[in-house]
Amino acid sequence: LFLSLSRLFLLLLLLILPVPAAKPRLDNESCPRQQNWTEGQDGVLRCRARGRPEPRVECSKDGNSLAAGTAYPADRAHAGTYRCRATNALGTAERDVTVWVQCASGAPG
Repeated sequence: LFLSLSRLFLLLLLLILPVPAAKPRLDNESCPRQQNWTEGQDGVLRCRARGRPEPRVECSKDGNSLAAGTAYPADRAHAGTYRCRATNALGTAERDVTVWVQCASGAPG
């Protein structure tokens, strides 16, 4: 009985204590700087930010937005460098992400 009460107390403590706030962070695990897509297949710009409150991520290339985490039929126009920006109440983090599109002919685009 003591063990179950201590677990219950720990659970309640974790629920009551505030989660520490953190500025946005973009790292290689959550937002790789180099990403490879294949022409004609679905390409997904992988860029998630860490932070609390959860940051909002926006990526753009040449003034055109591309939603991170959304699948697009990859074509050569997607190749290039995207600026990804993560923002929450504590600040902003930015990272350049280069997307390479392997063309149907086999040559990178």
